[in-house]
Amino acid sequence: MGSELKAISILIADDAQIDREQLRRTFSQVHQFSSLTVCNTSIAAEQVKLLQPDVVVLDTQLPHRNGLQLLKEIRRYGPTAVIVMFTADPSVVLKEVCLEAGANFYLHKTQLRELIDICFDRLAQVERR
Repeated sequence: MGSELKAISILIADDAQIDREQLRRTFSQVHQFSSLTVCNTSIAAEQVKLLQPDVVVLDTQLPHRNGLQLLKEIRRYGPTAVIVMFTADPSVVLKEVCLEAGANFYLHKTQLRELIDICFDRLAQVERR
């Protein structure tokens, strides 16, 4: 009996186009990361509400919006999503604030391998459903 291969959806919200594209390219190479949405942060909450992604990758440093407020809004719209703050800001205080506000993880942008591992962990959770 054949089993259906599970996949997860990932939403990348970053105002830096180069970072969005790097993540898009990286994730698109993994077959199990099937549905990938890349957007700037101005429409991130809307996209989370509409698409209900399994994983949200969100930057904290935003030019036109408070990243912490956006995190809280995204958490409201995507209560089951794994939210990964993926940032260049190494602040321990910001990390603690983000985790208290609903982020599941806080990674530096050099931690791409860890981000991929988090997505595979989420995939394993989805497969167990």
